[in-house]
Amino acid sequence: MKTSLKPADSRAWALLRKLETLADRGVDGEKASARKKLARLKARFDFTRPAPDDAPDLFAGRFRRSKKAMAVFSFESHELDVANSVKWAIESATRIPCIFRGGELLAEAEPATLKRLSHIAAHIAQCFRALISQFAAVDGLSTRDRCVFVMGLYDGMMNEKREAGQRLPSRAEPGRKKKIKKGTEPGHARKPMLDIHPYSIGLSLGKQIRFSAPLQHLSSELEMATRKQLS
Repeated sequence: MKTSLKPADSRAWALLRKLETLADRGVDGEKASARKKLARLKARFDFTRPAPDDAPDLFAGRFRRSKKAMAVFSFESHELDVANSVKWAIESATRIPCIFRGGELLAEAEPATLKRLSHIAAHIAQCFRALISQFAAVDGLSTRDRCVFVMGLYDGMMNEKREAGQRLPSRAEPGRKKKIKKGTEPGHARKPMLDIHPYSIGLSLGKQIRFSAPLQHLSSELEMATRKQLS
């Protein structure tokens, strides 16, 4: 059966997932608004075909080692956590040794493998950079929360979720309450804090990074998670 609808691209699929989440779990008037937008979106695009981002595992297939180390990707001096996450992921999943030379990551890989590793490194770095920046902008979070979030991203991407009963990484505790002056609202004494552990948020997003989920979709999920869980 022919249709005049446009085939849904990655942006349309990302918007569909975001609206479906809002239609199901939105607050106040978000559900009704999301349903209307869903109807308009489905009237424009054909979603009967498989999503273009249903990609295989980033690390699927064979990776061939070489005796010579060649450049894979470059990092800024301030993003050590991102650089290390990329390096550890490549070494753990492919068994290809990597080293840093200044801000450049090098890998002992044959040309074809090196090309794949460059694509993998770029995808991971782009996702980590954007999500870390978005998470760090949330009010009421500390540097330690950010570190725990990055740990969750990495563990989710490498399928290294902590075992049941294993203690999660510690996070920042809200500051001690100061003595409230007379006439001051009690609510101002406590900074906002996530009801869900930052590690758990990162873990969910990290799993999707490994399977090439669009950054727009990941960003939407992070926005939803922090907005709903911020107390």
